Amino acid sequence: MIALIAGADGSVATRLAFGMLGLQFAIGTANDVADASRDRLSRPHKPIVAGLVEPRQARAVFVVAAGVGLVAAASVGAAPLAVGLVGLGDGLVYDLRLKGTALSWLPFAVGVGLLPVYAWIGATGGLPAAFWGIVAMALLAGAVLAVANAVADIEHDRQAGAASVATILGRDRAIAVDAAGLVLLQATVLVSSVVTGLSGAALPVELAGIALGWLGLGLSAAPDEQVARLGWEVQAVATVVMGAAWLAALGSAGRL
Repeated sequence: MIALIAGADGSVATRLAFGMLGLQFAIGTANDVADASRDRLSRPHKPIVAGLVEPRQARAVFVVAAGVGLVAAASVGAAPLAVGLVGLGDGLVYDLRLKGTALSWLPFAVGVGLLPVYAWIGATGGLPAAFWGIVAMALLAGAVLAVANAVADIEHDRQAGAASVATILGRDRAIAVDAAGLVLLQATVLVSSVVTGLSGAALPVELAGIALGWLGLGLSAAPDEQVARLGWEVQAVATVVMGAAWLAALGSAGRL
């Protein structure tokens, strides 16, 4: 979506999408491999713990997924390949070092912050000066989603004896931080859209994303872990909807 908003043709946007998809599959696979011992305590249904996938098979999936992702990114250019490599490294730092620590939110935020850079630089070959404001907003969105994800995992992390922003703050304070981040993110989007000359079509989409964000927050506050996990996923979709409309509005106003 970001690449298309930036003006990429369908072929470039598709290759960038496959590149990021492969890298995310690789990061997710590495996460399951790294978490296998902890998942035995509270998530016996996970594929490696349940015996549905052997660790060597998961490692093979990682190699193939990472290879596909990097090749697809490289087919667009050296710049998206470089950003993709940084993103893969960031994900592995989360999986192998920082997950289950007080800093687990940081690589999560950085990873989300890299997404618009990867897409825009892949589509245009460069970044306008104003784009660094987009990156800052993406970092904030990533931090907010990291908190929401930690809330969804709070019982799992407690059982495994792992630290996270949610286990450190407690469930109620973590949800309050999530809400404060949503307010800051959404207010900035709306104010900047109006100031730069919001297009008529963008506002309803932005408002829909904002409404989805609050629905997700409400679900995150539910005591049931499965409902809470759905809440963080709804917040992620809300961020995509609001962010895409915001970027489109800024682009149509000639600010990017």
